[in-house]
Amino acid sequence: MLSWPSGLKETGIRKTWYAKISRLAPGLELQKAARMLHEPYGAVRRWGVLFGYKFPDRRRTVSREQWSKVDWSQRDAQIARELGVTRECVRLVRRARGMGPSAAQAATRELEHFIALKRDKLHGLLVEEVIQHCRTDLPYHVVRRLLREHGVRPHETQSPLRDIDWRLPNRDLAQVWGTSPRYIANLRARVGVGRASWSARNGELHRNGKYAAALAAERQKVKSSRRQSKNGSAREKELALA
Repeated sequence: MLSWPSGLKETGIRKTWYAKISRLAPGLELQKAARMLHEPYGAVRRWGVLFGYKFPDRRRTVSREQWSKVDWSQRDAQIARELGVTRECVRLVRRARGMGPSAAQAATRELEHFIALKRDKLHGLLVEEVIQHCRTDLPYHVVRRLLREHGVRPHETQSPLRDIDWRLPNRDLAQVWGTSPRYIANLRARVGVGRASWSARNGELHRNGKYAAALAAERQKVKSSRRQSKNGSAREKELALA
């Protein structure tokens, strides 16, 4: 039976997790507990440790042969899930074997170095532009977070993308402006313009005259914007990696 940790302030989220962890049978492995609670692996471990739940220590159950077959380019969390151990265990073994950082960690360090060198030239750029220039495979949200952490100002509110025709579907806007549908969806949510007037799933959409006219006008808008952007190529050269 778990007891509330002495001195720990009661909050809504803590009470919720205390109730969840208390429902677990004693001695469950972390992976099984996460599946039973339908919660992320890391969250279950963090809250379980906080409330004193004892997960079995499987470090000694992983053989040397299993460790030798580990793909160390993977994140510690992924390796931990595959072996049924904690991320801390994987981190210690990684360091003991001198395997170096995971591919994601290495990519993050490279991007941080890039941002430090080019910081003054990154102000006002779209996240997609930064991704293109530094040629990173890191996810959009990671790049955006690192830019913010390093004090890089986001793209200007007068960006041409702020004036796009939001009646058009995200798919079409992304194709016309040369960006990703995901970015357009995120920008649509931030600007608060609501859903598109036309659905990209409509197989008869190309027969809609108003839609066709709006799409043609948007393409023309992109051409005009690119003609006005005289320093576009110069910016690419300045940001090009050595």
